[in-house]
Parts: sequence; C-alpha cells; structure tokens
Amino acid sequence: MWLKFGFTVICSLLSLSLSLFAAPFSHTLTAESAILINADTGKILFAKNAHQPQYPASITKMATGLYAIKYFSHLLDKSYKCSQKALGCLTEAEKSKGNYSKYPSYVLETDMTHMGLKVGEEMSFRDLLLGHFIVSADDASNVIAEIAGNGSIEHFMKGVNSYLASIGLKNTKLLNPHGLHHPEHVTTALDVALLAREAMKDPLFAEISKMVKFERPQTNKQKPVTLLTTNKFLVKTHRHYYPFVTGGKTGYHRRARHNLVSAAEKNGRKLIAVTLHVDERANVFEESKRLFEAAFAEKLVTSTLVSSGKQPFSREIAGGTLPLTTYTQEPLALAFYPSEQPEMRCQLVWDSITLPVQKGDRVGYLQLLADGVPVKLTALFAAADVEMSFFHALYRQCSALIAHPASWIALGALFLAVVYFKVARRKNPKPRFSK
Repeated sequence: MWLKFGFTVICSLLSLSLSLFAAPFSHTLTAESAILINADTGKILFAKNAHQPQYPASITKMATGLYAIKYFSHLLDKSYKCSQKALGCLTEAEKSKGNYSKYPSYVLETDMTHMGLKVGEEMSFRDLLLGHFIVSADDASNVIAEIAGNGSIEHFMKGVNSYLASIGLKNTKLLNPHGLHHPEHVTTALDVALLAREAMKDPLFAEISKMVKFERPQTNKQKPVTLLTTNKFLVKTHRHYYPFVTGGKTGYHRRARHNLVSAAEKNGRKLIAVTLHVDERANVFEESKRLFEAAFAEKLVTSTLVSSGKQPFSREIAGGTLPLTTYTQEPLALAFYPSEQPEMRCQLVWDSITLPVQKGDRVGYLQLLADGVPVKLTALFAAADVEMSFFHALYRQCSALIAHPASWIALGALFLAVVYFKVARRKNPKPRFSK
C-alpha cells in the first residue's frame, strides 16, 4: 500500500516567476457579453459578463443541430414532407402583440432567414440539417424539430433542454429550435462556449459547421440552388475571412443584436470565442478575431516546480540505520500560455518500501497537479543505501522463523519430547542407594 502525502510547493520558490507569467487579457469590447476559452481544457482566458442572460438568436441552431445529430442520425438519409404546422408564419408585430403567449413559441416570422421550404416539399433530414445550420434557415429548424419530435416541436425542445443541462449548461432555456425572439428564450456567453466545446467534438457537426455553401437539391416543389453560409469568417473572398477558424455559428435578430460563436485552431492550440449582443455586424467578427489574435500571439512559458538532482524529501524507515534521502533524474515542470496559467501543486507519493534500500532504487514519485488535475510526474530515487540495523535484522529473522510452519512443528515435537521425558521419569524413578 502506498503512503501518500500532499504538500504545496514553497511559495518563495515560485512567487517571483509566476507573477512574471501572469498576464490576464484586458480588452475593451462593444459586445455586452463575451468569453474566450481553451476548447481542450475549458480554461477561461477572457470573460466579460459571461453569466449575463442574452438572447442567442440563431446560435440556438447550434444546440438543436447538435441534439439532432446526437440522437437522430439514423434519420439522416430519410426523406420527409414539410408540414403547414412547421412552416406557419406570423409577423413579429403579431407575436409581440400577443405578448408571445398567444401563439406557440416556434411559430415562424415573415422576415426570418429561410431556405424557401414549401408545404408538402420533400427533403432528406440531412439536407434539412445542412440548411438549418449553413444557411441558418428557420423553416428547416422547425421541420427538423417536428420530425425528430414525432410530430411535436414542443417535445423536441424538451429533449434539447434536457440534453443541454446534461452537458453542463446551467443558464440556458430554449423555447424554439431556430432562435426567433421570445422573452424567455435565453442563454449566456459561458453556456454558448460550453455548447460549442461539446459540439466541435462531434465529427459530423464539425464538418457541417465549416461548410461555406449548401447545394439545395431539386425537390418535388423546387429546382436546385446554391445557398451560402452566413459565417463570413469562413468565406475566403470576404474581408472578415480568418484562416484559423474551424467552425461556428452566427446569430441575429433585432433584440439580440449580432451574435457569434467561433472555434479556431493555430499551432495545435484550440480556442472558442463568443461575442453576444454586438450592435454593429462588422464588430462581431472583428472583436472575436481580436480575442483569437491576442491568444495566438502568446508564447509558451515554463514553470519548474522541482529541479532535478538531490531533493529535500526524506523519511525514516522502521529498522533502518539512516533516514532515506532522495533525488530525481528529471525536473518537474509545466509549460503553459500566460492567459491559461493554472493553479499548480505538487504531491509527494511514497512507494511501499522494504529494507535494505540500495542507492538508485525507486522509492516514490512527485506528481504535478494543474487546477487539481494530475498532468505530469517524476520518479524519486534513493540517494544512498539504507541498511537494516542488527537488532531489526535479528527481530526479522526470529519473526520469520516463528512464522514458518516447520518451526511450529519442530517446537511442537520438542514440547512433546520434553513432556514424554518428564512422564517417563516419574513412572521409572532412578533407584536410590543408601550409604
């Protein structure tokens, strides 16, 4: 069994170097809410009002699209008819006049973003999903939800919200699959970042989210047509094109203003940026890019918590002639980006040790924890021989002798022999001679 001891590395060894590394981002953004995270670790590099409720607009489609892919991929190549229920429209004024309670929250609006679906039009679930995400088609969103919800868009949305809660979104409530305005349809920048982090792990979702166009196929109602993405980060000919972006989703309506969630990767570092409620459309791209650029400009720094060589870690071993002293062959160090500086702690773990110990024997290890997660370790070795004391060696030999079954048999035989000898003497006493 291992003996385990935790310790925090002496502050005086690290305070100077770590203070030089600390460089939290400080940016002035017009976005009401924003966040930048590491997509692999979830580490927050920058945040502004990240917990403040916001209207997600069409970023909603990231949630409904991911849920559809996760749980209804078996429907992808099946064809379905678009219903009147899914495609029914009202003006925004009509919905607002009814205080958003008179009509179902999924009802479409006449000035929505759409792909021109018609009642009775037949299209595959896959093509509906492509239109839903690439073109940001609200009509496709409703058709998908009705199909996957077995005729009930409300039922589909219950599933979406349960799924979002299961992946850690604590402040998101979505009432429709497309993101058209409803006063209770809200999220936060942090939740959007967590959603994107989960979504980009899915191969099909990641592939769709970086597509720049959608070839709408010929159907029983319409001719084929090419439709283009709303995400200008992905369009090479656009002034907002950013080559490191690997996917994302735009969003807009009058109350939500401009929203954007983007994933980007450079030199193996994966980041996710979210900017919500930005008044100017150009700014939503420029401010997200500014966050990416600041992070990608960072250089890795290395913090050495334990150097190689002789270590101060020692222990007494019962029966040993000397305390056990230690050394390491390799340093315990961690490289990180300044904006992602973790809380670092070392943990000393002793192996189960038996005497004698020879110089160079492994006797334990030092483990580095970053934000509580084990990330690296280096072995501890004995710096000198530790012999067994004479009395401990004698005690061990006696203990071993006593513990051996043959010893007990021999002792038992000796005991019986003594008893037999004494009994025999009593029965046959020696004759006594008088003088």
